[in-house]
Amino acid sequence: IEETIQKEAVLITVTIQGYIKRSSLSNVKKQKRGGKGRAGMKTNEEDFVTQVFTSSTHDNMLFFSSGGIAYKLKTWKIPESSPQAKGKAIINLLNLKDTESLSSILVLPENKQSNGNEYLIFATSDGSIRKNSLEDFKRIQANGKIAMKLDNNNAIVGVKLCSDEDDILLSTKHGKCIRTPVSKLRTTKSRSSIGVRGIKLSLIHIS
Repeated sequence: IEETIQKEAVLITVTIQGYIKRSSLSNVKKQKRGGKGRAGMKTNEEDFVTQVFTSSTHDNMLFFSSGGIAYKLKTWKIPESSPQAKGKAIINLLNLKDTESLSSILVLPENKQSNGNEYLIFATSDGSIRKNSLEDFKRIQANGKIAMKLDNNNAIVGVKLCSDEDDILLSTKHGKCIRTPVSKLRTTKSRSSIGVRGIKLSLIHIS
């Protein structure tokens, strides 16, 4: 089926309430400074856009849930919608559980060649981080793949694509930040491990 899908640059839009849609990038025209723009997505009263990606219809997208499950979806499988449409609920495209939410979405270009120096960095709500080779997530079944086994009080809060030349910045909601070179982290093969401590979190009570 994919061979019949025309390669086209598209815009992927995601909202806070979990709606996603695909539209042609040709619908977005360059404007001069001071332009008002145009409607890109219709949302409900309490909904708003949180992420926008540019991609190709033949690219892969990785979705990571707060519960530690990884999903993979071809961009062309996301329903195409007009700029005025609100899109489709992600839960109808992925086998997400009712108790889960999406913590990260990544685009993997089709023409991107892996050189073995590409990794996924996972960050959890307890301050732990884990480094995995991107190759570990090239094959994912339709019902998802366990990316990390988590305790009940822990959750994935972010996943980023990086290389050994990059640094990781972890920040807390109280304004603390720490930087760590990716090259100093050991690459983990086990998907049951939650990794190592990335930042020590303290309980701050505000009265």
